[in-house]
Amino acid sequence: MNGFELRKQQKRKNIMDAAFALFNKEGIKKVKISDIAKHADVSQVTIYNHFTSKEELVRAVLKDYMHQQFGVFKELMQQERSFAELIEFIVFEKHKAVKSLDPSLLQEMLTADEELKEYVDHFYRTQTLPLFVQILEKARERGEINASLSMEAIMFYLNALKTEVQRVPAKTWSERRGFLDDVLQLFFYGLSGGPVSSRNESES
Repeated sequence: MNGFELRKQQKRKNIMDAAFALFNKEGIKKVKISDIAKHADVSQVTIYNHFTSKEELVRAVLKDYMHQQFGVFKELMQQERSFAELIEFIVFEKHKAVKSLDPSLLQEMLTADEELKEYVDHFYRTQTLPLFVQILEKARERGEINASLSMEAIMFYLNALKTEVQRVPAKTWSERRGFLDDVLQLFFYGLSGGPVSSRNESES
């Protein structure tokens, strides 16, 4: 790849990074192309050279976010981490490579764009769900989860937990490690007690 193409790709990345940050902070409707141009240190013409409209830029930002998340979790899975570690990464988005997306922004994106909603649904069915099924199957083989539990029940429980977690600012979780451990304890062992967190045992 020549220098021109490299610079072109870098500008596109800068535009998308700026858009992601501004959309996350202000919401899509409040952010103008001029705001993104200023934040990315490019002209508005440059933005329109890469994206024909603000709507196309919004789609590109969310698609890029989804593919980055998927890549990170796929890499984590290949590292043969325990199911407990994978759940913590997935639910609490602890990995430094995963950007945080405001749930209300995601809802705004999907509500306003039927084409984007269809893309996200298709990506979930063909990419995300099969990957998570692999994670669950490996966990069952290692005896880390109850083999009698249905996939539907596990997915329901995981999605419910992630939905609640997203309501809480990420900084809160990092400052309340004890509470985070309690939440993970409940996820794996419920209210009945169950084993004590292995992390706590290793730290004592």
